[in-house]
Amino acid sequence: MARCQRIDVRQQYIRGVRCFDLRLLVDNSNVELAHGLMRYDYTREQILADLEWLDKQGDCYVRVINEARTQSQHRASRMMFPLSCDMLVERFIHTQFWGGRNLYDWSIDYQFEGTEPTCCERYASVSTPKLIDDWWPWLYARLHNRRIRREGTDRNILLIDFVDIE
Repeated sequence: MARCQRIDVRQQYIRGVRCFDLRLLVDNSNVELAHGLMRYDYTREQILADLEWLDKQGDCYVRVINEARTQSQHRASRMMFPLSCDMLVERFIHTQFWGGRNLYDWSIDYQFEGTEPTCCERYASVSTPKLIDDWWPWLYARLHNRRIRREGTDRNILLIDFVDIE
């Protein structure tokens, strides 16, 4: 559930991906990777290793989202989310970070330096009924990715589910 890629960060990069989506959830002063109701068993060390590898490439964007979806989650994240963003910017100087919004009210919780790229989001969660997003986002990718890539976008970034599905 809630999985939107089936290949790792390095394989995505090799396939041409240059923008990655990092969703952070603060829970009891601990920062985790999450997407909706799902929390991922992905250690801090694994996250930092992937970001370090991307930073060495020198041509990547990483959108950072505060996965706080409720008022209480948003309140709990007010200190840790900005501190996490500060650490990312200071440590990975060749990566362009952007986003900084929360999912509770889509307000900005952290203002990244520089110009935010324009983004076209074309994936199951914004295009299909909730059931498909939760259980079968790969189905949307299977049915639509080829057309989405062919059509392209006039924006800087195109975000899609399952980049390995044509």
